[in-house]
Amino acid sequence: MKENQTNKLAFFLICFVFLIFIEATIFGNGNIILVLLGIGMMYFSLRKQSKYMFWLGFIFLILAIFSMWSLRLFLVAILVYSLYKLWKNEPISQVIKPFGKVYEETPNSIIQNKLFSAQSTPFQAYEWQDVHVQSFYGDYVIDVTETVLPKGTSLISIRQSLGKVTIHVPYEIPVRIHYTTVIGEARILSRGVQRLWNQTVLVKDGYLDEVSHPAELLITVSTWIGDVEVIRK
Repeated sequence: MKENQTNKLAFFLICFVFLIFIEATIFGNGNIILVLLGIGMMYFSLRKQSKYMFWLGFIFLILAIFSMWSLRLFLVAILVYSLYKLWKNEPISQVIKPFGKVYEETPNSIIQNKLFSAQSTPFQAYEWQDVHVQSFYGDYVIDVTETVLPKGTSLISIRQSLGKVTIHVPYEIPVRIHYTTVIGEARILSRGVQRLWNQTVLVKDGYLDEVSHPAELLITVSTWIGDVEVIRK
């Protein structure tokens, strides 16, 4: 099975935050301010497309690394992991183009809102209902080929912090996809794999000129750290 690089990154980030929390609360290290400044400046630099703010935030993080044992430990763990990957002759994944531009729940809901979950649509045929999901962490598999979409626009809307979303759509249905993430990976139809950093992907597929479509599917996915995969079958 192919490794999920985004889940790995999420794991490292959670460990990173946990170590900082331990040092700040138990040992009272005030240098956590440098970490917060660095992360905040790097985050806003990605939103504002400012390289100067990004590197200034990066310098704050470097200063924090030399002043906090938890960050030094985290850095050693990253180096050990990188050396292990090189020893196994496996490529170390990289996030590229960080400044790039755009390339209510009911009792009968198909998928329920939950804080932590891994859910999928039924394997047998089912009656379609628009999907609205909000969660902190979860992997979702939605198979639209096992239902008949009604006339008009059908909606799949997923907002979560961490996790992967996989959606299977039928060949005959035109689809519009809107995917936004801070860090993630997109595998959308036949467009290959895109590694994303604070980017948005907009895809429109299956629409023919001068042909009316009685039904269409609109997919919107928004994550902090997560992947999306859309497959026709």
